[in-house]
Amino acid sequence: MDNKLYAWIRALFVTVLVISIATLGTAALIGGSAAVWIRGTIVVVIAALLIALARRSRRGSRAAYRRMRLMSAVAPVAIVVIVALPHDGFPAWMKVEQAVVGLLLAVVAVLVSRKAVRRAYAGTDH
Repeated sequence: MDNKLYAWIRALFVTVLVISIATLGTAALIGGSAAVWIRGTIVVVIAALLIALARRSRRGSRAAYRRMRLMSAVAPVAIVVIVALPHDGFPAWMKVEQAVVGLLLAVVAVLVSRKAVRRAYAGTDH
């Protein structure tokens, strides 16, 4: 992964992490259901994992690239379900937060799924 692409992906993942930590802070201030705390914590962990995967991908790890690509593609789909469900324990403010996170991850999914990037990881595994 070239430095410019890595910088964009890392910035998007860090933004997801910051937003997710802010979500937990909001839940602490205004109160949040168990669903808010569980989902918020899961997204913080996933964001940290994605940052680590991006770092390993930059160093040439095909396995890390594939995990990052899969997670960034699947997460927005799961988020659409969360946002679409009418009575799921998530307040409107968290659904907005999740929609923003989903959009950021969808951007990453597009970036890492480009043909040139896929080709760069086709025969490597360090």
